[in-house]
Amino acid sequence: MLYLIHGEDSFRSWQYLLKVKEFYQKDAPAFFDYDFSDKAKIPPDLSVLSDVLKSKTLFSGSRLILIKNIFKNTNIQFRNDFLTILKAQKVELAKDLMIIFYENDKILSNSLQKWIKQKAKGDKEFPLLKSGKLTKWITEQEQEFGLRLSPEARQLLANSFLSDTGSIYHALKKLSLIKKGPIDAKVLEESLFLPASSTIFIFLDYLISGNDKQAFSLLEVLINQGLHPLFILKMIVFQIRNLLILKESSGKPASMHYYTYSKLLPLSRMIPAKILKETFQDLLFCDQKIKSGNIEAKIGLEIFLIDFFHKRCNTISQSNINNF
Repeated sequence: MLYLIHGEDSFRSWQYLLKVKEFYQKDAPAFFDYDFSDKAKIPPDLSVLSDVLKSKTLFSGSRLILIKNIFKNTNIQFRNDFLTILKAQKVELAKDLMIIFYENDKILSNSLQKWIKQKAKGDKEFPLLKSGKLTKWITEQEQEFGLRLSPEARQLLANSFLSDTGSIYHALKKLSLIKKGPIDAKVLEESLFLPASSTIFIFLDYLISGNDKQAFSLLEVLINQGLHPLFILKMIVFQIRNLLILKESSGKPASMHYYTYSKLLPLSRMIPAKILKETFQDLLFCDQKIKSGNIEAKIGLEIFLIDFFHKRCNTISQSNINNF
């Protein structure tokens, strides 16, 4: 039997995967887990996968195989050869075998994907939630945590994180530990460090205006307040992306909260789009290095700041030379 779980909303898809996995592990099957996105481990070759599909265990009559992120991290030849193996062993008919395919992103159409969707017992896709669907999901999570956000607070939360359901979930969880019951926008801002919080705009102002001492000082304050450097990085990425959107718009983007727009508009006039795009790429690279364990989060964020101010100084110097 086959099961397919996928979609751009990796938080909701992962939560669903855990439930499906728990359900099929109730009978204690032999369990195999392969993640093709895990760069710390050598991915299994086709012969290994073929042997696992054919294997029988002494102590368990059933098998559960979890294959993660195979679509995004393998080439078309690998996927086609694996499809040949799946078809040859008629895995979709096996009663003692459940294969769960999990992809933490949208799957592009291909032969393996089409065959799995056709043969799968379950096919669950988790697209990014927007507008009314996101608001409805937030309301459901509020009930889970015993909270009641005002419409303004709920909208602020949605505007702060857009379709990032993972960040919204953890924000509500943190909020539930501080206060139960009704929550208005003022309490929300006082209790959580939101991307739309005034602090992040102060930090961006220091960054873009070249005030390196103040930027490093505020970074230290935020970390000492208990904010994880990765969370701070995520907020910077979020607002730099908003700045890029603003740069490419003739007015206020429809998806942008007016408060965010009013804070970012002056900053957008202080930095060229080219520098913003380079900064956005540098931030994504920094995030990747931290998450892969190649560098500590705080050090990675500090190195990003040093590189940014160095590039900014060089850009200003070159501009002065050209003007001269």
